[in-house]
Amino acid sequence: MRFKRNKELFEFVKLIDGTTKKDIGRGLCAHLVKTGIIEDTPENYGVSVLIATGPRYVKDVCAALAEYLYDDETRTIPADVFDAFCRLIVMGNGDCPVCGGNLLYDETEGHELKDGDYYTPNSWVPDLYVYHCANCGEIYKTPNEL
Repeated sequence: MRFKRNKELFEFVKLIDGTTKKDIGRGLCAHLVKTGIIEDTPENYGVSVLIATGPRYVKDVCAALAEYLYDDETRTIPADVFDAFCRLIVMGNGDCPVCGGNLLYDETEGHELKDGDYYTPNSWVPDLYVYHCANCGEIYKTPNEL
């Protein structure tokens, strides 16, 4: 699991500039899974941390966040850092840009060339490869294979 690389993640990293942790996106998410704050299930892919944590006490979430960021679980987390943390989007490790789930191949869309004659059939050229996400159901059409 990881956090989605968007403006919320960059705002969160700007607010916690005093820390020396590298790769906040994967490291913090792995720490939250290890401590049991977030479960690594496909139902949590594509949702905010606020929803993914479920019904937890704020002090438990803050303690896990402070333990990762500052190596001290008794240190307080400022309100703007906690708000930015709650807006982060949890993603899976797959190809889907919405939720991070795995994309499955559906079909190939193409067109037929009129190059055949009486003895040879027309050629068929692929235009788009169609995939769908196994988790959120989004459909993607790409001009090349993934």
